[in-house]
Amino acid sequence: MKKKALIAANISSDFKNRLLHEGYELISLNEKNENLNEIAGIVTSTKLHLDKDTIDRFPALKWIARLGSGVEIIDLDYCNVKGITVASSPAGIANAVAEHCIAQIISLQKNIHSSFLEINHNQWLREANRGYELENKTIGIIGYGHTGMAFAHKLSVFGCHVLAYDKYKTDFTDEYAQEIDLKTLQQKADIISFHVPYNKETHHYYNQAFIANCQSHLLINTSRGSIANTQHILAALKSNKIIGAALDVLEDEQLLQDPKHRHWQVIYELLKQNVIISPHIAGYSHNAIEKMCTELMEKLGNKLSL
Repeated sequence: MKKKALIAANISSDFKNRLLHEGYELISLNEKNENLNEIAGIVTSTKLHLDKDTIDRFPALKWIARLGSGVEIIDLDYCNVKGITVASSPAGIANAVAEHCIAQIISLQKNIHSSFLEINHNQWLREANRGYELENKTIGIIGYGHTGMAFAHKLSVFGCHVLAYDKYKTDFTDEYAQEIDLKTLQQKADIISFHVPYNKETHHYYNQAFIANCQSHLLINTSRGSIANTQHILAALKSNKIIGAALDVLEDEQLLQDPKHRHWQVIYELLKQNVIISPHIAGYSHNAIEKMCTELMEKLGNKLSL
């Protein structure tokens, strides 16, 4: 039986050539494909949610390659029952996300984006846009996995004090970050950055109660939009409990594909505050695609030959 790979994400030429070399016919997600029985592998990012019912549509499925770190879009337990190998690529996006976080913080601290918009409206406001330096700031990182560690590494050259909290790791203090409990991080951090997966436990992790335990701070979120309660962010911005936010992810991002959808009103409200928003691109650099694909090929190994 001919084997096929369903490609539901941008992949590198090396990954494409590897699949072709292994005898796969590559099928686009947009193509009409009546016979799903021949699909042995799926490459996806966030476009295809692989729950039990969807997985059952691919009876010959042997492997799933996830470009990125979050595997909440895949029913891992059911894949385990079915003997389907699942590989993700968190290391491949770590540097891209870390650089994006640095860019976001500097833009907020130095008023780069806001002053650029003012200049576009013929306003030259030098004194009002005097910024703050990162040196001696306390940065709180929540989630000290691949991206959290990469971010701490980048921050090391700025003379910051970096605190890190990870519910599932201990004894991870290193030359870049000091392990700390969550309460202490909330009380001391000038900037809080999230690097955690999305699941039931982290849904609206950043909410009114969380914010109440913090001092005034900048919020950085490059994880998942639903980790943070958008309405609570907006309320805290208006009360100056949050003095600025950089959001690469938002709740209900799929709805924002429609420029007329009511969810855009929430974004307009956010942008009236000291907020910068990017369209879920922190880990989506050209370089990261190459790195993620290399990581996936290494992890899948001989599974691609089956």
